[in-house]
Amino acid sequence: MEQFRLRIRVQPKRGQIWELHLFPHQPRRQFREVDGRVLGSSSSPEGIYWLRQVAEPYLVRAEAPEPIQASDFGPNSEPRWLQHEDGMRLALAFSSARWLVKRKHRTMFLKGLRSLPSEVVLYWFTLCFYGYQQAAGRAALRTLLTHEEPSEEPRSAVTPDEESESYDMEKAGRASIAAKQSRLIEAQEALGEFSARLKEQKGQKTEGAASTAGSSKKASPSRKRSKAGKQNKK
Repeated sequence: MEQFRLRIRVQPKRGQIWELHLFPHQPRRQFREVDGRVLGSSSSPEGIYWLRQVAEPYLVRAEAPEPIQASDFGPNSEPRWLQHEDGMRLALAFSSARWLVKRKHRTMFLKGLRSLPSEVVLYWFTLCFYGYQQAAGRAALRTLLTHEEPSEEPRSAVTPDEESESYDMEKAGRASIAAKQSRLIEAQEALGEFSARLKEQKGQKTEGAASTAGSSKKASPSRKRSKAGKQNKK
């Protein structure tokens, strides 16, 4: 199973840089830095501040070298190896950090990310970091976790020019909402297909185990008969 490592390095011009690496699990091979894959990085103060909030519960239960508070995690701290599911959740946050500009959207994304079930996190991590539709998967995840229903407000008396301008803005807003809703529907359909496939695989494993047990039970009487026949011959 892969291992996730979070570290902070410092560059003279850019300052602090948060990086999340993915390393393959190779117990019989010596650790090499070049084997790591950078899943995400951030150097902006706003992004680092938000990622520190996201990583707070994951750093508290880090696997190695020891747990640490997010406020104490800095450039002089040793890199932390995270639990597998925590690393996947943090990777999804890294993939959307640069696109979430508004504080409201960051709060909505973080709340939705922490509420995702484990199997759903695995689905989104696979979709966002493997295959040829990674950018589309990340955009769909942002749409899913930051989607909010439009609120209808009462209209006041306006001039014809203002009404025409507001109509154009409303039309553009509806088109944008329709595009977001279509992405949301696609993401929900893909999630449903993934869950159905997961249940089907579990059912096949259960049926396979039951058939194996049944065949072993059926074979036991024949073995007893063969043993009895050998004893009669003796």
